[in-house]
Amino acid sequence: MKASFNKILLLVVAVASASCNESFLDRNHPGDLTGDKLYKTVEDFEGALAGCYGSILGPATTNIYLGEIPSDNVYISRFQPSGNWVDMDRLAITAQNGSLNGYWTDNFATVQRVNIFLDELERSGMTETDKNVMAAEARFLRAYAYFNLVRVFGAVPVYDKRMPLQEMYDVPRGSLDAIYQLIIDDLTEAANLDDYRTPDAQAMAGGKASTTAALAMLGKVYLWKKDFPKAEQTLRTVVEESGKGLVDLADLYDADEPFNQEIIFSINYARTSGFNHPLTAASVPYNVDPTDIYPNISGSFGSGMFMIEPYVAAKFEANDKRLTDWTRTVTFEVLGTEDTNIFSLKYVDPLTTFNGLSGANTIILRYADVLLMYAEALNENGKTGDAYPHIDAVRLRAGINELPDGYSKQQMFEALADERQREFLLEGDRWFDLRFRGMDFLEDEMEVFKPNAYLEQNREVVVEDHLILFPLPEEQVLIKPILGQNDGYGS
Repeated sequence: MKASFNKILLLVVAVASASCNESFLDRNHPGDLTGDKLYKTVEDFEGALAGCYGSILGPATTNIYLGEIPSDNVYISRFQPSGNWVDMDRLAITAQNGSLNGYWTDNFATVQRVNIFLDELERSGMTETDKNVMAAEARFLRAYAYFNLVRVFGAVPVYDKRMPLQEMYDVPRGSLDAIYQLIIDDLTEAANLDDYRTPDAQAMAGGKASTTAALAMLGKVYLWKKDFPKAEQTLRTVVEESGKGLVDLADLYDADEPFNQEIIFSINYARTSGFNHPLTAASVPYNVDPTDIYPNISGSFGSGMFMIEPYVAAKFEANDKRLTDWTRTVTFEVLGTEDTNIFSLKYVDPLTTFNGLSGANTIILRYADVLLMYAEALNENGKTGDAYPHIDAVRLRAGINELPDGYSKQQMFEALADERQREFLLEGDRWFDLRFRGMDFLEDEMEVFKPNAYLEQNREVVVEDHLILFPLPEEQVLIKPILGQNDGYGS
């Protein structure tokens, strides 16, 4: 108590002494935090860049919801009877969906942060080396945000530089060509990252954007644009020059190996409250006994948002490690009703000891994705025979046989869709993979799935053509009428 009193007394004396100093009275107002005061040192800019990285956490999580819940992969437990994601599960998707509004604002928050950062960086006294590295990392993040937006909403406003908030309200949606050009330009610059970094900086760059991450993302963008020659060329560079490779499935999802040889770009979490993986509870059945997952986990924590459809589980061969090692089936009784749920262990951390706090990763890019995308590009370019080794590498790692010889281009197209469904189950790819293949393919797949849906109401979902895009959030259209609305969702 005496020590605390002495500290308070010293603080009072210090303030009193400073108040007699004229320079104290001339100090800037504490609310006057303009760029020249916030951005001075390398450490200031590193902190601001960390804020740009931090802004992609929300979208990276929401991508998994958007990529899984509308698709045939999963259903939401009957113990979650309503809400934004339940509407998504039933394809009752409207402009009033609050989760879509959050996704819009989170991605544009990344864009705005990056634009401010780049503007301040350009006007700073940082060395050219520091400027090049930081700008390239920031542009990778902006490209990621815009790729998220264009895949979900289609045309959106293009903000390629810092501008006052009021002016942003008057910017209409840009052309798809303009949006993709910004994404491609940003990723092309980010692909220089490994050259910009010193060897020491390169050795300490784990978790940050890299040349390989930029090229892998660029290949995905070209594939999405149906520019298959550029997709093949870009992804070949990653396959032949990145030094990346497949690892054992047990190592791939090991929370303590966030920078293993297969992971290209990911978000890493920790086994502590506030820093744990946000999807662990969602991927575990509602109120399940945790000892049904791992014996050293305590506390019921499941919400049952990502229960795997039995129809999808049946697509795996019996000895496929992706099924045997990374899913679990439990039967339990709640409120007098018995439920059997199949669920993924990708976000469950076996070393946690309390309430499902997980240090698992959200993997945004990994080498298996590169291999299957490369196979996709080869197949689309009429080189179906050359696609086999890349898809077979993924299958052999899973413990199943190679594909049969002699596939046609269409057969390989369908085989790749099935392989991606198995490989990336619960990683947020399925709905986007279906949409990439076109509305006819999406509708056909969903029509085959619907009679087999676990929940009766999901057998009645209606797949309409306008679902090729989701609606712009109503809140955004109301404050920015210039945006308009996507077809099929009203005015």
